[in-house]
Amino acid sequence: MSISVEGQIDISGPVGKLLHRRKLQNATVMQSFGIDPVTGDVFVLQVVEGGLTLPGESGPRTGGQRAYAGDLAVTRLDQAGAITGHMYLRGFGHGVSMGVEHHDGVARLWTETASIPMGTNVPEEEKEGYGTAVTHFEFRNGTTLSSGSSQLAEPYRPVAGATNVTCTIDPTTNRVIVRFNSGSMTFESHDLDKARAGDWTTPLARITQPNANGTFQGYASLGGVLYMLAGNGYSDTLQPPGNTWLTAVDWATGAVLDQQFTTAAPGLELREPEGMAVSVRSGVPHVHFGFAGEEPGPRTCTILSLSGAPEVDGVKVLADWQPIALASGVTADVRAPQGRLISIAGTTVLQLSGGVKGTFDADVRIGTLPDALAPSIAAQGSVPRNNSGGVCTARAEANSVRELWLYGGRSTNPITWAQLDNFSAVWR
Repeated sequence: MSISVEGQIDISGPVGKLLHRRKLQNATVMQSFGIDPVTGDVFVLQVVEGGLTLPGESGPRTGGQRAYAGDLAVTRLDQAGAITGHMYLRGFGHGVSMGVEHHDGVARLWTETASIPMGTNVPEEEKEGYGTAVTHFEFRNGTTLSSGSSQLAEPYRPVAGATNVTCTIDPTTNRVIVRFNSGSMTFESHDLDKARAGDWTTPLARITQPNANGTFQGYASLGGVLYMLAGNGYSDTLQPPGNTWLTAVDWATGAVLDQQFTTAAPGLELREPEGMAVSVRSGVPHVHFGFAGEEPGPRTCTILSLSGAPEVDGVKVLADWQPIALASGVTADVRAPQGRLISIAGTTVLQLSGGVKGTFDADVRIGTLPDALAPSIAAQGSVPRNNSGGVCTARAEANSVRELWLYGGRSTNPITWAQLDNFSAVWR
């Protein structure tokens, strides 16, 4: 595609991965996420699950009560996908979007707050809380904050009576983006430093939200482009490939630059689109969008990536060579196994290199893939092995739970080594 606006990434282009089917602090659906621009930590928002008693409460509350009140859980994950902390936020909203900045050496979270219950043509108890202002605060592991706490920055309300107020951050332009409903859905952009200091007086831009082509599920901003995510999870009435759409909007005019249906991560259960964010990794900008997974649950978090890296001789590197952790009893043969993800002429391919040795007299798990290489549908290919009885190939398979398997070893014909350099398989 032709790129007409700075910050525009091909939303029909090859898709990589940041996190794969990661558990969160609560079992509920991921609503949104943000990425620390310094540490790479990922912060995820969820509505608090039912059955928990938070500090200051007399007893557990149901999931419906939590949604009505706008109570949110925050999970912090490191770049490897491990949970490293959490917070709870009472009375904040639904968690449709969030921003993360690294300021004065700490992660600061930007979220909605001052939740009010909303819902059309539903009983009062079935309404769900949504924010009416935005605020920011330091992430403090293990703590619980309530809307109105002195630890929060003074809330910002775009206009009187605004609802569905949320925010995100563009780390490439140092701007905070606010979305709100005041007769129509509107986006506005502010200087981050001024907003942090409480100066919201002059928006840098303001546009009306165009049609996102479905249920709105998140947004992000990169340079001169606003990105939107829409769609629903699989259900009895919505089967694969689903209805997830990505949209790119010109900040200067409010016009739609591109809108694309995406089948990314086709093997996920539920596959409900949830949240967007922007990061810059090794100098390359990425637009991320998420899916909540697992049916019936607990829900997990999968985050995909659209890379701004250029193609070189028709090849686009989505994830450069990364080591593969070997399973117990498996030894590297000459070169330790590693893998990378590339796109060749529009097809995404998982490539492996290195080798393993041992005494494999049955099908065996030989390693664990990093999240960036984990497919949602198994990727498999033939690899050379020791020639025994005329058998000289085995099958290697990378599966959707991040395992790398070697198939073909038998007690009557064990595999003593396998070479992975030949492995090149379509990745989805």
